[in-house]
Amino acid sequence: MDLLLAGSPAPLRTFHARAVLDALSAAGPLTRADVAAATGLTRAAVTQAVRSLVGTGVVVASEPGPDQRGRPTARYRVSTDHGLALGVDVARDRVRVALVDVTGAVRARAERRDVKASPTARARAAAELARGCVADVAARLEPAPTIEVRRAVAAVPVIVGADGTTIRRVPGFEKGGTALHDALQDALGCPVRLENDLNLAAVAEQHDGVARGAGTFVVLGLGDGFGAGIVVDGRLHRGARGGAGEISFLPHPERPLGAETLGAGSLTALAKEHGLPDDVSVREVVDRAERGDLVADDVLDVVAERVAVVAGSIALVLEPELFVLTDQAARPPLAERVIRYLAERIAVLDLRVLPSTIGPDAVVLGAAHAASDALREDVLRAALAVDVGPEDDRATDEEPS
Repeated sequence: MDLLLAGSPAPLRTFHARAVLDALSAAGPLTRADVAAATGLTRAAVTQAVRSLVGTGVVVASEPGPDQRGRPTARYRVSTDHGLALGVDVARDRVRVALVDVTGAVRARAERRDVKASPTARARAAAELARGCVADVAARLEPAPTIEVRRAVAAVPVIVGADGTTIRRVPGFEKGGTALHDALQDALGCPVRLENDLNLAAVAEQHDGVARGAGTFVVLGLGDGFGAGIVVDGRLHRGARGGAGEISFLPHPERPLGAETLGAGSLTALAKEHGLPDDVSVREVVDRAERGDLVADDVLDVVAERVAVVAGSIALVLEPELFVLTDQAARPPLAERVIRYLAERIAVLDLRVLPSTIGPDAVVLGAAHAASDALREDVLRAALAVDVGPEDDRATDEEPS
């Protein structure tokens, strides 16, 4: 805090407002004295931050409790219906949404399958699902408020440029550019940011999954494609142009340089070699293995080896604390093979590998977390613009001692 005091008052006010909002989100309603104790801020700093947040409407005074006598003590809480954000998972065969408030709590979820593979169709599906979620939340409140979706983050299984709007590399998906972003923003009526799906799966693992508490970790996801989400020192690592984690073409000892190690094309080739249908998916191969199909077992042996070799290659460069396997890679027939291969063949690297416990919800939950964070930043910017006067040590509007 000493460093902040030496600089502009704007970062300091933002720091205070963030600390107060976090405290109220975690344990509200609280008195200002409670907030000061929870944050370590002075009472004057808390008073100024509370006033600025009340000025935005995101923090409100709670009604006094029935057991309070005499002069009521002012208590404050986050108005979770002040504005909501939307996490969207735009997968190849479905659209999922999760409506989230400024505290990070998911308020409603919905999903639609068999959506046409066009930006317009996907955007319309997301908007319809969002409207249904908003109606569901409003119906549970009395009186029903007017709820506004103010921010959205959409996960896509492709490379997204650093601008959060441009799709860079899109084999088998859209043609690239900003068409999907523009369609989503138009349909949802709020600012939208695109993000790679496995980057957002990493965000979910960091907040709610097996990577909670890990500073540097890598999520390896295998489904329609093969990719990674990378967190370094607690921060998502996207790379200079958004392409970090595109690992499907990393060199493999048994593959020609530049050939796909894992993905739709390589899986088709493996299926042919083992007598399986050309269009078999990883999910179907794992399903077959769970039913005792020996041919599927042979295919998974090869797939697990490639996943393990990629993990070893990443470890030699990054040395993360943990690898998290997600999507089909988290299922026991594949996860157990990967863990066993690394323990037996690359034991010198001493890699820690865990399957995700979040399941197929990781991407949409990560998008919801990111959307909630964006909403919070909007709130903090609005709080900074509220004129609350200079900070001082007076106990104006404070509860009685």
